[in-house]
Amino acid sequence: METNSEHSSVKTSGQKQRKGERGNALIYVLVAIALFAALSFTLSRQTDSGEAGGLDEDRAELYASQLISYASQAKNVIDQLDFQGVDISKIDFTLPSDTTFNSGTTIYKIYHPDGGGLNLGKISPENTDSSNITTPADPPAGWYMGGFNNVEWTASGSTDIILVAYGINGTVCRVINNKIDPTLSPNPPLMTDSAKEAFVERQINFSGGTQTRYTTGANVDLTTQGGSDICAACDEKASLCVQDSDGVFAFYSVLADR
Repeated sequence: METNSEHSSVKTSGQKQRKGERGNALIYVLVAIALFAALSFTLSRQTDSGEAGGLDEDRAELYASQLISYASQAKNVIDQLDFQGVDISKIDFTLPSDTTFNSGTTIYKIYHPDGGGLNLGKISPENTDSSNITTPADPPAGWYMGGFNNVEWTASGSTDIILVAYGINGTVCRVINNKIDPTLSPNPPLMTDSAKEAFVERQINFSGGTQTRYTTGANVDLTTQGGSDICAACDEKASLCVQDSDGVFAFYSVLADR
């Protein structure tokens, strides 16, 4: 028969065991919280666009692939319109946010469902670097497409359709070039002009004066301007990521020669 003292001893031992288990469980919970906090801190530092080169290798590879993929998608849309008999010299780059988006001949509009149906490209904040886009009048980092530049080495003397990812991360820029051509130097070619002026900014003259619009095309050649090279390394390169004279990185793709 179990005596009262034995019963008390067993009870006390069981209580101690349960308290010990609860104590161990609490320690495990605290350790898990600490590990999760450390992991979250690490990831937040990797995705912080304010850090110089703050992208790990895997993330830079992902972003570079996304940019290249969108450029390829845009080229496929242009090629499909051409295959369907659409005069690509008339392709319209009106944005969905424009009040005239649904008016006129929508079949020529590259972003319109009746036309090319191309989704408007977006670049994640972690994939951009606006540190050298300092002038308030500068366009924000992002995708720009237009048909107002004549690339000197293309077949015709007419303007070409160009897509530009403006103000992207420098690490991603280097990965893009490595994907395009592994024989290239890891450092993006340096332009003697700004990417904004060469690719994005376009001055339109009209009776009331001039107006600045941000869509690819500054009415200058990509490789020469006034007899000097803007980007000698860009010659014969349909796609390339470059660094301009202000330190801004831009990935351009010549989608069509018109």
